[in-house]
Amino acid sequence: RRIADLCVAQHNYHLATKKYTQAGLKDRAMDALLKSGDTDKIIFFAGVLRSKEIYIKAANYLQTLKWHADGELLKKIIEFYTKAKAHPQLAAFYDACSQVEIDEYRDYDKALGALQESRRHLLKAGRDASALDRRIEAVDAFVRARASA
Repeated sequence: RRIADLCVAQHNYHLATKKYTQAGLKDRAMDALLKSGDTDKIIFFAGVLRSKEIYIKAANYLQTLKWHADGELLKKIIEFYTKAKAHPQLAAFYDACSQVEIDEYRDYDKALGALQESRRHLLKAGRDASALDRRIEAVDAFVRARASA
């Protein structure tokens, strides 16, 4: 662990990850790997460790990247949150997806689908979805109005 701490201090994150893993400190290993910014290794490491906390950390990191332009990152974020059963985070992510669909692509149909997924995960998390229901109704009304025009 001390060697890993020294490696982090020297910005040698890959070696720190290895040493933390050998010491059985998987959370700290993932933290060191996240500092490295090596996306491929982060995805691989999360898949190997199969821990709820690690999945959430990896998905949170992937959200800091340009996931809306990379379908594979989008799939991995959803996969990691799903495997972690992190329904509130998944709901928030689908909400963010809907906003990207509206703001960047003007695709209200896809935005509506993302909002409905967000609602589904909010309900699974036992959270109130009434505010989201109003947004779903507004987007749905817009989609129907545009289709009839």
